[in-house]
Amino acid sequence: MRARAPHRWAAAAARLAGLLALWLCVGPGAARARTYLVAIGNDVGRPDEVELRYARRDAERVAETLRRVGGVGATDSVLLTNTDVTHALSTLDAVARRIAAEAPAAQAALVVYYSGHADAVGLHLGDSTLPYAELRARVARVPAAVRVLVIDGCRSGGLTRVKGATPAAPFELRLEDTLAVEGTAVMTSSAAGEDSHESDRLGGSFFTHHLVAALLGAGDHDGDGKVTLTEAYLYAYRHTLHASGRTATLQHPTYRYDLKGRGDFVLSRPSEAVGSGGLKLGAPARYLARADSAQGPLRVELSPDRAGVTVSLAPGPYFIQERHPDHYREYAVTVGRDQVVDLAAVASSRVAYARLVRKGGAARLSQGVTVLGGARVPVLDGRGVVPEVVLGYAVDLPWLTAGLRGRWAQGDATVDGVAVTDRQLGLALTVERVFDVTGWLSLGAGLIVEGVQLSQALPDETRTAWGLVFGGLFSAEVPLTERLSVRLEGGPVTHTFRRAIIDNGAQVGDATTSRVTGQGALGLGVKF
Repeated sequence: MRARAPHRWAAAAARLAGLLALWLCVGPGAARARTYLVAIGNDVGRPDEVELRYARRDAERVAETLRRVGGVGATDSVLLTNTDVTHALSTLDAVARRIAAEAPAAQAALVVYYSGHADAVGLHLGDSTLPYAELRARVARVPAAVRVLVIDGCRSGGLTRVKGATPAAPFELRLEDTLAVEGTAVMTSSAAGEDSHESDRLGGSFFTHHLVAALLGAGDHDGDGKVTLTEAYLYAYRHTLHASGRTATLQHPTYRYDLKGRGDFVLSRPSEAVGSGGLKLGAPARYLARADSAQGPLRVELSPDRAGVTVSLAPGPYFIQERHPDHYREYAVTVGRDQVVDLAAVASSRVAYARLVRKGGAARLSQGVTVLGGARVPVLDGRGVVPEVVLGYAVDLPWLTAGLRGRWAQGDATVDGVAVTDRQLGLALTVERVFDVTGWLSLGAGLIVEGVQLSQALPDETRTAWGLVFGGLFSAEVPLTERLSVRLEGGPVTHTFRRAIIDNGAQVGDATTSRVTGQGALGLGVKF
């Protein structure tokens, strides 16, 4: 009994040491884990599956991000692209051997990321399938305190590709089903029976795009400069769900974990990234960071849920767009190495939403109505200037503004001692090219085509004719608020209509005639 007591104490001490080491690994503020990464990106699946565009790129982005802000050493990161099952499994085994030889198990962490085709059975690595059961077994053998598996299972289709080619039975990666081992977390891009999506606009999958943004600092909910597994998941979940709202099916990422110990595993530390720069954002909004200029490639899309979030960016020039519901702020910044740029201290330009649409920088349309009062040069001889009221609706597109408008005009005159009332009721189509000259002035030039009913009321009869109006349209707009503006327009127009031929006070026939006149109007426009 006494002879065995030291062994019991030794075993208890070993268990206590193991628990303390695990707490140091995943708990707050102590020794950090040495993180190893295996990132797999397969654009190519089975022969009957459409080749993806961005799975390989997603894996590259995750690897680069975790090397920069996740503390993953260059030699501790393995990137596999368009690989097969044999190579993937041998790589996992090799990493497991490295961890066993180089790092104490209680201070090692492994992150395995996959983007590509998948179904209810497993991952599609080319024409071979890596079953989840096999993946579970290989990851379970890795001697690390924390193991994180992130699966962005893909299908394919048009500009927003549904990841996967053929319908499959609903499935969900559950921790208790696939990786039921201590210290393991599983994050998936979609829930049971759902598709995952990739986007040409983002140049990657919805899920990975927002996961990377979270790791760079957008997911730092508590502002401690670190992004935990839970923070990264919650950010990716919220914004993936929002982004998939325009697709055929919503996408709900899932998260299952079994991390025993105190705290949460820190997946990235953007505030401590050496050699990177930082960008301190302002109020909660949607921020787009493009390299170099407004036409540059989109580097990251950020939607922090609090003010003052600092995100990590590679050093270099950026064009930042801060999107609010009714306006945008645009910044040109240069992020230096180990330097934090505060957007609040950078000069910016405020851009109304319609202006951004015309620049091709918005995904949805800008619409508005105008109410104008004006006058038109008379069509008939001996008449005065005819006042008119115009009510219009217009849609701003990247290259033109298209509109539909109604017009009512009435003028009274006395001809040869007889009171005459001339009325015009028109319905017109307009097309304009609008140029935003300065922040307070926009100029437009275009065409107008109108069908018009002309009526002439005499004391004893009313004459009616139909005509066609076409001509030039020139405009100037000055914004008063984000939605309200003053509009001045005018231009030459040609009226073509049937005119009665009168002889000695009697109509003896009619003929088609054309008259060139002009019109001008002033009023207000409202955008919505």
